[in-house]
Parts: sequence; structure tokens; C-alpha cells
Amino acid sequence: MKPVDFRNETFAQLQERFTGLRRAVYMAWMHWGPGTTREVSVRAKIDILTFRPRTTELFQLGFLELVEHQPTGTEGVYRVVPEKVVQARWERRFDEPEIKQLPLL
Repeated sequence: MKPVDFRNETFAQLQERFTGLRRAVYMAWMHWGPGTTREVSVRAKIDILTFRPRTTELFQLGFLELVEHQPTGTEGVYRVVPEKVVQARWERRFDEPEIKQLPLL
């Protein structure tokens, strides 16, 4: 998919892609989070090599948020964003104009 395809995607279309491992990892975050990816993957008994990429996808889609960022070189603590909040944010994403460049002065 191209970036424009993601931009034009509706929340319903996003939900269709929210299945399988991605859904399982989201459910693990709901049940075992907040925490680092390592902590939650251990609690959920999901291999870290499966868990981390799905966590990144969920973060990029807005289903997880960073609670506290540790100093460079360590893991951050993530928590779940409720689906209703994600949906509201998704539907409002074009309400504010996107800044394409910095103002000159």
C-alpha cells in the first residue's frame, strides 16, 4: 500500500486488517499491560520476535501509546488506547490542517 492509501482508509477498513497476530497482541496488551514489550510478551507467553513487530504496528496505528520513555538504549513503557478513542482520533485526523512546512518567520 502507498501512504495515500493509508491516509484515505476508513476506520472500518482499518478494523478489517486488525486480525490474527495483531489482534492477539492487542489483547495481550489489554490483559497484561502497561509495560515494556519484553515484560508483556513474557506475561502473555508470546515470542518477542512475534510480539515486537505487532506492537510497532499497533503503535503506528494508534492502538498503543508510549507512557514513559526511558533513556536512550532502553525500552519504553506502552499502554493500550481503547478502540473507541482510536476510532474518534482516526475520524478527526483531517479536522486539523496538516502543516507541510515550517513558517518562515
